[in-house]
Amino acid sequence: MEPKVTKFDLIILGASGFTGKYVLKEALKFLNNSSQSQSPLNSIAIAGRNPTKLSQTLNWASNPNSPPTITILPADTSDPSSLRSLCSQTRLILNCVGPFRLHGETVVSACVDSGCDYLDICGEPEFMERMESDYHDRAGETGSLVVSACGFDSVPAELGLLFNSLQWVGPAVPNRVEAYVSLESRKRIVGNFATYESAVLGVANAKDLQAFRRSRPRRRPRPQVTQF
Repeated sequence: MEPKVTKFDLIILGASGFTGKYVLKEALKFLNNSSQSQSPLNSIAIAGRNPTKLSQTLNWASNPNSPPTITILPADTSDPSSLRSLCSQTRLILNCVGPFRLHGETVVSACVDSGCDYLDICGEPEFMERMESDYHDRAGETGSLVVSACGFDSVPAELGLLFNSLQWVGPAVPNRVEAYVSLESRKRIVGNFATYESAVLGVANAKDLQAFRRSRPRRRPRPQVTQF
């Protein structure tokens, strides 16, 4: 499949939200603004419903420096055409708009149909499992990569698993890892409305997740390790 030629390397959707603004702040650190930079990130755009808030967020994320010239694009998760427009302009959508059970599927659908890659910060099991079930085959046809669970509640466990796996000498491999996260801070730990809303909806719909899992075929056997 030929590489997709696009205007932007990355579009951050929902960049003015609680998490999105910190994602933008980090992305700016990797933006290739000089010939000396080794970052592959040459161009980004931010998208959302409110251009004014997005502009204010860009100023905040750039502080104390002047904001770089970054395109601000209108997009709404309830407007599929606006999402398709985003997908036509980038190789990757980084979705920060939650709760994902309410706002995520339209973004996944637009990305999969267009062959655009999708990344999110979701921590909602039902959403992730339903998207895998509903869009796996289509994503394979269009070459779209759909990667969820790249948020705080998932990344530490993934990194811990990777580190643990590297400590084993083949052909031995770990078949189970239990991960724990401990938070230590002098400041009071707070959440935001979307996080609480996601948690409430997840608990309220726990039976739906159980029913969905029962309706799915059992997972395929794990691949055999044979190359050691």
